[in-house]
Amino acid sequence: MTLEWMLLIFLSLLIVYHHMIYTSMMIWLGRNRSANEHATHSNSADEEQVEEHDQYFPAIALVMPAHNEEQCIEAKLANLLMLDYPAEQLSVWICCDGCTDQTARIIDSWKGKFSAAGIALHVIEDETNRGKLARINQLMAQAKDTSELIALSDVSALISIDALKQAAANFRNPQTGAITCCYLLAEATLGEEQYWQWQNNIRYAESHLGNVMGGNGAFYIMRAKLFTPLPEDTINDDFMLPMTVIKQGYNVVFNQSINSVELTPTDEQHNHKRRQRIGAGNLQQLIRCRFLFQFRHYQTNWLFASGKGLRTVMPFILLFYFALSTLMAWQGIGVAVGLVALQSVAYLLALLPLLGIHSRLTDKLHYFIGGYFSSLLGMLRYLGGQFRQGWRHLPPIANYQTQSTQALKRGSDIILSLVGMLLTLPLWPLLAILIKFDSPGPAFYHQLRVGRITEDKAELFNVIKFRTMSQNAENQSGAVWATQNDPRITRIGRFLRATRLDELPQFINVLRGDMSLIGPRPERPEMCGDLQNALPFYLERTAGLRPGITGLAQVNQGYDSCLDDVKNKIAWDHAYAVALGSPLQWLRMDFYIIFKTIYIMVSKRGQ
Repeated sequence: MTLEWMLLIFLSLLIVYHHMIYTSMMIWLGRNRSANEHATHSNSADEEQVEEHDQYFPAIALVMPAHNEEQCIEAKLANLLMLDYPAEQLSVWICCDGCTDQTARIIDSWKGKFSAAGIALHVIEDETNRGKLARINQLMAQAKDTSELIALSDVSALISIDALKQAAANFRNPQTGAITCCYLLAEATLGEEQYWQWQNNIRYAESHLGNVMGGNGAFYIMRAKLFTPLPEDTINDDFMLPMTVIKQGYNVVFNQSINSVELTPTDEQHNHKRRQRIGAGNLQQLIRCRFLFQFRHYQTNWLFASGKGLRTVMPFILLFYFALSTLMAWQGIGVAVGLVALQSVAYLLALLPLLGIHSRLTDKLHYFIGGYFSSLLGMLRYLGGQFRQGWRHLPPIANYQTQSTQALKRGSDIILSLVGMLLTLPLWPLLAILIKFDSPGPAFYHQLRVGRITEDKAELFNVIKFRTMSQNAENQSGAVWATQNDPRITRIGRFLRATRLDELPQFINVLRGDMSLIGPRPERPEMCGDLQNALPFYLERTAGLRPGITGLAQVNQGYDSCLDDVKNKIAWDHAYAVALGSPLQWLRMDFYIIFKTIYIMVSKRGQ
């Protein structure tokens, strides 16, 4: 048996096991156990059925970060006031995380109602948006000293009126460390509804077999003493906090009698971005939950590996499986041909809803396969260094660019840079010799430049160019603009600048990811501060965008020689950013810039 056949069989078994054997078994167990519990519930003398004066009412703090939630906050506050739980044992902790809408004002108007109900309401208002996880750490650290249990709930979700009493009954068991619940959607597509029905059944089965693998942000509750702050780059806090409970030797339990209902529907675009974040978080938690396999809790290990573990890596498995079966089909293997056809049909059917063609089958396939696609993109973005700030409510700086544009732009950068290097590489030794012959010093010139600006940092890199000035030209003058007939420029340097051949080594910067082929001109750090002070929106030129070897500003205006030149270029740079809103606009703009750059090089109109 060849290696290809062994891999194909192994991957086939993994795919069938995860989707058909494990998932089907867990859904079946969840449904049947749930039905049996409902049948016996009315005759049982459970903790929930004892008289109120005998019930267990520990102090509970409900923590809730909020960012621009004016659409949902009133419904949420009303929901909290109606909770069936002793008011003196309940406190609510809310942090307005850099809200710029009416959220804080609305909360302030409800303080009297909470006071009248006897429920302590603690509100923190902060103008800085630090992200959900940072606020959870802050709120839980303050609330844990006053309460035995801490509940977490999203502003956009309503919870069962008896949710806290139900949870308190579960915590009578000293081994219970956290409780999670059913997650429902007020408005759901067919695929979403099916998915969460299955997930609720799976979590119910997990709870009876070992531990629930995580919770959901709509509502979960844990013992305050088990809280340990999570790293602020944590993406899926509602998974990692329950997992820290398991790490400390306690159980995470699913209570099917508690419902949380998500009020806010998501459109296709927002759902795609949300599932990218979840995919990135799944990969992060797979790495950080390695501790599970150090415990001899074999059922929990099996649940994690078979469920979350395989679900996380499944997009990579499916991608490799399609490539492997295609390769074997190319070799004329009949089974592989059938597998390729089957996969192709499934993927094509999943695309039909994008064309407005809907059915129960296509909608479900679109949701599940689309979820894997979004998850794959999220994991690739995580591996590429994104999501380092965890989950923030504010959109990323690069949000003005579509995901497809970003992927196509980076792909074209790599391909065209490789082609450009291969075509021009024979010139490099000749140009280096001419530079060395014309003036003393190295052939290449390195200079620190400002690159892409992200949410948390401004990237710096060393740009590589052929040297066009005399060695140490700026030792006396410092960083200054070039001028007409600049005496610092060498004879060969004038030719290199006129033809733009001095930029050729920047292909290396593009391949490294420091630069793009097309974008704003990279500026020196020592000049950026003065330019930003003098010119509004100067630094925003490279917000979420790598600087380029050439660009719209460069081909329409030469090198900067004064402040007015830079002022004019800002408009060109922002005009280029606008073109990144769709792949077609970007393609048209880049073709225009490339052809104009070639014209400038051939006609020697560079400066």
